Amino acid sequence: MDSASEAEYEYNNKIYNSVKGWIFTTNHKQIGLLYILTSLVFFIGGGVLALLMRLQLAIPRYDLVKYSLFSGRFLDALQYNQLVTIHGLTMLIWFLGPLGTGFGIYLIPLAIGSRDMIYPRINALGYWLYLFSGILLWIGFFMPGGNLDTGWTVYQPLSSFKFTPYLGADTAAAAVVVRGLGTIIASTEIIATVFKARARGLRMMNMPLFVWAVFWVAAISWFIFPEITALFFILVVSNVLGLSGFISTYGGALMWENLFWYFGHPEVYLLLLPGTGAMFDYLSNLGHKAPYLKKWMIAAMGAISVDGVMVFLHHTFMTGIVFAWLMATSIFTESISIPTGMMIVGIIATLLGAKHKFQTPVLFALAASTSFMIGGVTGVTQSSLAIDTIVHGDYYVVAHFHYFMVGVAVMALMGNLYYYFPKFTGRMYSEKLGRLHWAFAYPGVNILYFPMFFLYDLPRRVYTYQSGFGYTIFNEISTIGAFIFGLSFLIMFANFAWSLKYGKRVTENNPYKATAGFVWFTTTPPKYYNFDYEPYVGGADNRDLLLDETKPIKPSKVELSSRPMLIAGGVTLAFFGTVVALMGYKPYAFGSYFAYIGFAIVAVALGLFAWGGIGWMYDDYKLRSPNVPPMYKKDPVTKGFNNMRLGMLIFLAGDMIWMATFYGTVEWLKLQTISPYVEGNDPTTFFFPAMATVYNVISIITIGIAALFAYFALRGAINKKASASSTYMTIGVIFAIIYLITAIISLETMNANSVLALAATGTNPVTSMFWLISLMDVTFSLGVIAVMIKYIISVSKSKKFLWGRVATSADILMWFVAFVFLTSVFTTIAFIA
Repeated sequence: MDSASEAEYEYNNKIYNSVKGWIFTTNHKQIGLLYILTSLVFFIGGGVLALLMRLQLAIPRYDLVKYSLFSGRFLDALQYNQLVTIHGLTMLIWFLGPLGTGFGIYLIPLAIGSRDMIYPRINALGYWLYLFSGILLWIGFFMPGGNLDTGWTVYQPLSSFKFTPYLGADTAAAAVVVRGLGTIIASTEIIATVFKARARGLRMMNMPLFVWAVFWVAAISWFIFPEITALFFILVVSNVLGLSGFISTYGGALMWENLFWYFGHPEVYLLLLPGTGAMFDYLSNLGHKAPYLKKWMIAAMGAISVDGVMVFLHHTFMTGIVFAWLMATSIFTESISIPTGMMIVGIIATLLGAKHKFQTPVLFALAASTSFMIGGVTGVTQSSLAIDTIVHGDYYVVAHFHYFMVGVAVMALMGNLYYYFPKFTGRMYSEKLGRLHWAFAYPGVNILYFPMFFLYDLPRRVYTYQSGFGYTIFNEISTIGAFIFGLSFLIMFANFAWSLKYGKRVTENNPYKATAGFVWFTTTPPKYYNFDYEPYVGGADNRDLLLDETKPIKPSKVELSSRPMLIAGGVTLAFFGTVVALMGYKPYAFGSYFAYIGFAIVAVALGLFAWGGIGWMYDDYKLRSPNVPPMYKKDPVTKGFNNMRLGMLIFLAGDMIWMATFYGTVEWLKLQTISPYVEGNDPTTFFFPAMATVYNVISIITIGIAALFAYFALRGAINKKASASSTYMTIGVIFAIIYLITAIISLETMNANSVLALAATGTNPVTSMFWLISLMDVTFSLGVIAVMIKYIISVSKSKKFLWGRVATSADILMWFVAFVFLTSVFTTIAFIA
C-alpha cells in the first residue's frame, strides 16, 4: 500500500471506528456486532424476568402468607403473566434469533469471500427495526395497566381488546410487527448474499456448515415471518380500530392457533440451527478434523427446516380437529427426529478422534450435545397423541422446550461467542474464566430444567400453587439452578470485560489454524474492507481457498447513512404514537391531551419516515448511497438476475405470503359463516353491489395496464432507450392514478351498503378483513406511484443510463406494480369466491 493509499486507509479507518461510524454504519461487521451486543442486552432483561418468576414459584404463595413473607404479594397474577409473556417473546424473538443472525451477518461475507452484505443500507435498516421493536416491546411495562399478559402465544380471544384492554398489549403486538419487518429484511439480505456474493470459484457445497445453517434459517424465516407479521398486524389494527377479525363464534380462536403455530413451531427449529451449525465449524477447526458427512449434515438441516413447517398442527392435538389430521401430524412430528438424530450423530462423530484440548467452546459443545439428546428423547414423546394428552400444557413441556432452547441453542452459541471473540476484538479471552463459566452454566441448566420433568401435572403459566402436592421441592431445586445459571453469565460478562482490556493480543491472523471458509484469511480483527487481496478457489482439485496476491484490494470509502435509522424510527414511533393517542379516548379517557400528544408523535414519525425515505432516494439519485460491490467480479445488469432483481424477487415473494395470510383469514371466516355453530343469517358471502363491482373491475384492469407499461419501460431501460422508457412510465403513472381513484370510489360505494359499510367492521369479521385488505391496496398503490414518478424524473433529468441504476429502478417498479395488481385480483376473489 503506497503512502497515499495508507493515508486514505487511516482516514477511513478513523471514521469507521468513531461513534458516528458505529451509529450510521452500513458495514456488515459492525451491524453484526450490534445485533450480538443488543441481543445480549435483551438476554439480560429476559433473564431477570425469569429469575423473578422462579422466585415467585420457589415457595407457594399460601406459604408466603403463612410465614408473613412479602405479605403474600411478591407478584400477583397479572404481574406474573406479564413477566411470562415478555420473557418468552424476548428470549425467542429478541435474543436467540438475533444472536444467530448477528453471527451470520458478521461472518457470512468473511466466510464466502465478500466485501459486504449485498445491500448495505438495507442491512442497517434491518438492525434498527430490530432495536426499536425491542424498545417498543418493553415500553409496555410503563403503560397504564402494564404489558401484554397472554403468554407468548398471544392466543385469541384472550388477546382481544375485550379481555386484554391494556395499552401495553398493543405496543407489544406492534413490536412483533416491526420485528417481523426487520427479520424479513435480514433474511432477504442473507439469501441474496449467499447466492450472489460468493468468491470466484466458491460453490455453495463448499461453504462452512454455519453459513449453511444461517442460510436455511433465512430461507424458512422468509417463509414464516411475513405470515406472523401479518397476523399481529391484524391484531394491532383490530384492537386500535375496533375490527372484528377474531370473533370466536367464527372460529377466530382456532384460526389464531393455526396461524400462530405455522410460525411458532418452525421458529423453534430456526433458533436451533445456527448453534448446531456453529458447533460443527468450531469443533472441526479446534480438533483439526473435517465435519462428519458434511453433505448429509447440509441435507439434514434442510430437512429440519422444511419438516419444521409441516409439524405445526401437533399444537392443535387438544382442539378437537379432524382425527386424520392429528394422525398425519403425529407421523410428521415423529419423522423430524430422523434429521435431528443425524445432526447429533454428526456432532458426536466430529468430536470423536479429534485432537481437542477441551477449550471453552468445546466444553459448551459437549454441554449442548447432552442437552440435545435429553430434549430430543422427550420431544419424541410429544408427538404421541396419547402422551401429549397427559402432559399437554404442563411443566414437562416447559422442560423439554427449554432443554432445546437453552441447553442446546444458547450453550452452542455461547461456545461460538468464545470461539470468535479473538476475531471480533483482536484479544484472547481468559480460558480459566471461560471454563469457570461452563462449570456453573452446565450444572445450572440441568438443575434448573431437569426437575421440571417431574412436574408433569403442574399447569404452566400459573403464578402460584398449593403446598402439600409435592410441587414445592422441585420448584425450589429449579430456582436454585436458575440462580446458578444466572451467576455463570456474570462470570462470562466479567471475562469479556477483563479480556477486552487485559486479554492477550492476537498476533497472527489465524490463531486456531482454522480452515472453514475465508474467515481467518483476514486480519484479526478484520479491516473495514475485509480482504487485502481478492479471495478465490483454486488449486489442483479446484477446492483450495486462496488469496490472489496479483489482485490487491484498494481500500474503499467508509459509507455511512442516517436513512435506515430514520426510517426504522419513523415506523416504530408511528405505532407508539397511535397507542398514546388511544389514551385520550374511551374506554381509557386519561385526558384529551393524550390524543394530541399521540397525534403529534405520529406526525413526527411520518416526518422521520419521509426524511429517511426521500433522503434514501436522493442519495440514490446523487450516487451518494453505499455502493461497494460485495463481490470481486462484475455483475452486468442485462445478464440474468442481477442483485436488485434477486433481492426484490425474494422480498416481494415474502410480501405475497404476508397478503396470503389476509386472504386465508377471509376464506376461513367465510367458511365459518356456513357452520351450524354460527347463529343468525349472515349475508357476508354475497356479491357486493353492482357499481362497487364495476369500479373494482376497472381498478384491476387499470393497474394491469400500468404493470404492462412498467414492463415496457424496463425493456426500454435495458435497451438504453431513455426517451421511450420515460414515456412508457409516464403512461403507467396515469393508469396507476386511475387505479387509485377507482379503488377509492369502490370503497365509497361499498360504504353505502349497511352490511358492507365501514361501520359494520365491528361485528362482521369478513367485512372487517375485506376493508383492511382494500385499504392496504390503496396504501401500496401510493408507493407504486411514488416509485414510478422517481423513475421518470431520474431518466428525464440524467438523459443517460447510469450503471445499473435505471434498469434496477424499473425492476423495483415492475415488481411493486405486479404485487399491487395481484393483490387487487386476490382481494376480489377472496370476497366473492
